[in-house]
Amino acid sequence: MAESKNTGKKPGRPKKTPVVEEAKEEVVFFDVPEEQTVNTAEKAELAEENVLTVNADDVTGISYDGSETPLTELAPELKGEEVEVPTEAIVHEEAKTPQAEPTFTMADVQKMVAEAVAKATAEIQAKTTTVPQIVQVANDTEMVQFLWQAEVSVDNTIAFGEGGIYGQITGKTGSFYVPKRDLSRVLSELNRYFLKKRWLIVVSGLNEEEREALGVNYKEGEILDKKAFAKMVELGDQMLEIYPNLCEGHKKMVAQRYADAYHDGSPYVTRDIVVKLNEMSKTAKNQKGDFVAIIEEMNARDAQ
Repeated sequence: MAESKNTGKKPGRPKKTPVVEEAKEEVVFFDVPEEQTVNTAEKAELAEENVLTVNADDVTGISYDGSETPLTELAPELKGEEVEVPTEAIVHEEAKTPQAEPTFTMADVQKMVAEAVAKATAEIQAKTTTVPQIVQVANDTEMVQFLWQAEVSVDNTIAFGEGGIYGQITGKTGSFYVPKRDLSRVLSELNRYFLKKRWLIVVSGLNEEEREALGVNYKEGEILDKKAFAKMVELGDQMLEIYPNLCEGHKKMVAQRYADAYHDGSPYVTRDIVVKLNEMSKTAKNQKGDFVAIIEEMNARDAQ
């Protein structure tokens, strides 16, 4: 029998080999910013929204000093190609400040009005001095012939009808024709005055009733014929026979023509004929006569 040694220890159960438990993986939570939780697909969409696809020819780079250089000059190989440009890199043109409306002083306004009136007047004068239109009428159309005879300057120009449609006369005498059916178109207030003064004469085309209605039923010898009008000073003593029967308007013409001829040194203006014509021209309203100015100048010259 084997000897049993007492070790002083109480007998116990046999030791069990400890079982090592498998380490459990612990879940660790981090405080991740919200923006970092966006998935990759969403990030791609955001990236596309922040990028514009444009033609490289339309892209211009702006340096810090403000100078501009087209992208295709920096990278010629991109010419005609499309490129992506971040939206934050785009520089928008500032809206142009509208220019303030100009203000004018009263003097400026008056000057502009004066210039506008002058321009309009020049245009009207240009229209009246243009070459008149030629009125073509049928051969069987009744025509009224007018004769212009007036003591005006040789460069005086007068137009008959709107825009000179019936004629334009420069100088002291001339004639024109108007279709009878258009007679009213030439009978302006001014031309009626000329008819009354006998500066404008109806030669033919009206019957006696029409002449009377228009006040152009001339008496025999009342008006100067073309020859007498052209040579009224050169007629000499013949004018002494013509003058008494002339209308008032043509008598005034004779006096004016004699005055002009005297100033021009015409030998046809003699004291004898001027004195006789002056006596014929005297009336109750004009007791000195129409030729008195010539006589006074003659007296003044003789006194020197």
